[in-house]
Amino acid sequence: MSGPNQDSTVVPESYIVSEGKKHGATRDVRPEAAHDRFYTVLRVHPGDAILTDNWHTNQLLEHTRANFEGYTFQMRTLEAWGAVVENDHRAYYTAGGRVWVLDIEPAPGKRKRFWAPRH
Repeated sequence: MSGPNQDSTVVPESYIVSEGKKHGATRDVRPEAAHDRFYTVLRVHPGDAILTDNWHTNQLLEHTRANFEGYTFQMRTLEAWGAVVENDHRAYYTAGGRVWVLDIEPAPGKRKRFWAPRH
């Protein structure tokens, strides 16, 4: 029961990013990301987007695959790097002005990379 002097607003927790491009930045933690939820990135692809076949796009796709595919990440790490986790099977990551789809699956915890990226 809240009285007139009690504030009922929920203040989100924050944490300091310890890895990735935004090292040292403060990020808000969404309630579902506050717990140690892990996801393995199975595949990186453009989804149903039609992308121009050029050097820039190909380099971005290769770089994103090399740094995400086969790795298991904490949800908060993916979000700190700019990925948006839509559900337990899909996340979106923007790089170089393009949106890449990350096919993900829940993982029991941190594990080693289980394959090398395609070239």
